[in-house]
Amino acid sequence: MLTTIIRIGSILSWGTVFFIPRNSVKRYIPVTISAALVVVTAAFIGTNYGFWDIKGNSKKRMWNLLSLGLGYFTIANLWIFHLTFGKFRLYFLINLINNFVYAYGIIPILEKMNFLNYAKFRRTYHIIVTMTHSLFLYGYQLFFDKQDSRNLQWFNK
Repeated sequence: MLTTIIRIGSILSWGTVFFIPRNSVKRYIPVTISAALVVVTAAFIGTNYGFWDIKGNSKKRMWNLLSLGLGYFTIANLWIFHLTFGKFRLYFLINLINNFVYAYGIIPILEKMNFLNYAKFRRTYHIIVTMTHSLFLYGYQLFFDKQDSRNLQWFNK
């Protein structure tokens, strides 16, 4: 029952996109899609190598992974970029807080619900990996913005 609530919440979280200006969605959707692909791929690889254990049969595990990776994570990533991009310290701080809350607040709740369990992966690893990932994403967005502005300058000549 609680797993179903998590999945429904994941789908409903996409409704918040309507509160983000359209130009921000267009601007940050490439980095958001890239981030989601990396996270979902890492989640499947980590499950295969036993870093964490997702409860249930293979179909249920897949839906559980996708609901976190393509729901909450993706929308949070879009919101964080919309609210903080261009202010690196704020971006870094918000990501650090978000990752600590997830690692030390949400993961224990998900473990108690038998949604998932960290096996070989520690919460400190989670913080290191996710912060490194967020730094790469910030760099990717900087590069993407730089390329986009060059293309616009060329187009306007």
